[in-house]
Amino acid sequence: MPQEIELKFALPGVRADDALQRLRRHPLLRRRPMRQQRLVNRYYDTPDGWLRTQRCALRIRGIEALPGKASPTGQPTPDTPARRTWEQTLKTAGHGSGALSVRGEWTTPLARPVLDRAALLATALAAAPDLAQRLDALQPVHETRCLRTTWTVRGGDGSVVEVALDAGDIRASGGRAPLLELELELLAGDPAALHALADALASDLPLLPARTSKAEQAQRLGDGTLDQPVVARPLDLPRHADPIAVARAALGDALGQLCDNLLLAARHDDPEAVHQARVGWRRWRSLLRLLRPWLPAPPAHDALRPLLASLGTVRDLDVALTETLPLWGPLFVEDDTAHPDRLRAWQQASRRLTASVRAARRALRAQLSDPATAQALLACATWLQQLPEHVEAPAGWAAERLGRWHARLAHSLRESTHPADAQTTTDALHAARLLAKRLRYGAEAVAPTLPDKAARRVHRWQRDARTWQSRIGRWRDTQRAAELLAEHRADAALTGFLRGVALAGRRAEAHTGD
Repeated sequence: MPQEIELKFALPGVRADDALQRLRRHPLLRRRPMRQQRLVNRYYDTPDGWLRTQRCALRIRGIEALPGKASPTGQPTPDTPARRTWEQTLKTAGHGSGALSVRGEWTTPLARPVLDRAALLATALAAAPDLAQRLDALQPVHETRCLRTTWTVRGGDGSVVEVALDAGDIRASGGRAPLLELELELLAGDPAALHALADALASDLPLLPARTSKAEQAQRLGDGTLDQPVVARPLDLPRHADPIAVARAALGDALGQLCDNLLLAARHDDPEAVHQARVGWRRWRSLLRLLRPWLPAPPAHDALRPLLASLGTVRDLDVALTETLPLWGPLFVEDDTAHPDRLRAWQQASRRLTASVRAARRALRAQLSDPATAQALLACATWLQQLPEHVEAPAGWAAERLGRWHARLAHSLRESTHPADAQTTTDALHAARLLAKRLRYGAEAVAPTLPDKAARRVHRWQRDARTWQSRIGRWRDTQRAAELLAEHRADAALTGFLRGVALAGRRAEAHTGD
């Protein structure tokens, strides 16, 4: 089966013209010929979305080579007549980790922009039932238009990689969305050449690993979910999967969830995008702990600390503004006619926190446009792709590891019920919350791989962990909101009120911990 092996990247915070100029100046590209084409990609599917359910994408591409061929400096050479060619491509669902995608691909030259049904009979669709009726129902559903700029990089190891910058837009259901992405496609050689080249280019550009194809983006634009925060996907893992198989699937999805939502956070102010980015990172860290005995040392994440701190700051302020203050503010005010001073205090605190979260989002976007941040995320994707094929592990490795975490969670909950001093109780509840998160994310990842009896036990632990994560989280959110009010010099009465609510919540959770 013909395959396409590529790395795909988004470029948060970068304009198309700026990205092009940075690539032209990069030492690996500035002496290489640059070509440009105008591409029109028209995607097809049946009215009931049959190809989408098959995780396939079918397109007709129109290719118009721009007059002349650009020199390494970006200046065009003498004009040659422009011409448009057509081709048909079917791509099957990709597999891989992080930004790497390995997909089946069948391309057929066309004389005109009309589907070649005979060519489709020689693809992965050939075995599909009722194929003739399905092919009759195919129709255009969405399209992308872009200017593609390409360079070809030949390595000393014999590898050949095409570097392609696509800048344009996506069109579906009457809507449009901007398109800017960088693709590195392996034309010959080892896939390691892709990662080496990506790392070199990432020194100048914020290359955020991306796993969503143009076809998927167009589909999401059409159904209104393009800018929807991305949650964890169900994992397709076989029974008794070894730790490496779990790592590739679960860690790959965690990293994808992180990067997908970071891209959304770079474009929009939706609090849920920041929340889901942090969930992706917590899943990554939790699964690394779970699988640590069988994995090589992961890359250090020191370069990600500023980004993670920015995410934490934005999330704390978002929760205070959208959840905690709306919940407790009316109880503090009680009657705004009888207590106008309380209403003013609440409104002033909200204004100050709103100003802070805007500044925090600017800082977050600055981190996302920093090439060092993207390089650290790319290092995670590269490490994941280079994991060994298989490791030996005891038959009950997953349940045994999770059993230890469950026992530690129960111990921390018991510890929170007895100490006389508040700090010890607070520390025990904080430890319990962290353990609950690890247990939940670890259980979600490995449950499909377990025998029925062990899976039922792990599902029970997972439910318990989710419950405690939520309960302790409510207390922690109120406590953090009170801290933020104090930091923003909010009215002492409002700050004291929230501290009292947080204290009551802490005592309630400690009391029910046994």
